[in-house]
Amino acid sequence: MKYLKSFKERNPKGKDLNVFVRFGGLDLKTQRGYTNDPKTFHSPPASRGFYAMPKSAQESFLVGSIGEFQPGTMPKMKKRDNFKTDDEYYEYLGQFEKNQKSSLRKLRKEFTKSDGNIWHHLSDFVRRNEIIDEHGSWVKTSISVWKRAFSKSSLNDRYGKGEFANKSINKTKGISGYYSKDHYEVFFDEKV
Repeated sequence: MKYLKSFKERNPKGKDLNVFVRFGGLDLKTQRGYTNDPKTFHSPPASRGFYAMPKSAQESFLVGSIGEFQPGTMPKMKKRDNFKTDDEYYEYLGQFEKNQKSSLRKLRKEFTKSDGNIWHHLSDFVRRNEIIDEHGSWVKTSISVWKRAFSKSSLNDRYGKGEFANKSINKTKGISGYYSKDHYEVFFDEKV
């Protein structure tokens, strides 16, 4: 028992919540989608900053349209009309997929951040007095408060709701059980 950490220090399933993943540069960028009245869940919470994900809860769905938001970073697909035969086209598709994976690997950056503030979507697991700022579905808290909220959210996701409900947390797999991990995306508006 002496080796167990307190609840506040323990991370879900032994994951290090100080390690984040970003696809793109780590410099603060002006956010084109920022408005005072955000329309979507993924609208940026600040006019400058960048999106990231905890390494333990990466969501590939969020990276799917990176070519649209960071033009020039991903290879562009040629139109079907440019190929004379189906074989030529399918060969190209195979090579295109390899090029895409290679481009993503080059864009992927890991970094560590253990202090400072962070924007996140886990407001249901944070006390009101711990919130520094709010913008749409985003809340800004200290990283230590976010870690505690992440642990509670992960536990909640693994127990599940409705048809995904489990009587035992040990029967679910992964950090978020059967649920998508897009609510674990974070945003930094300060240098890392």
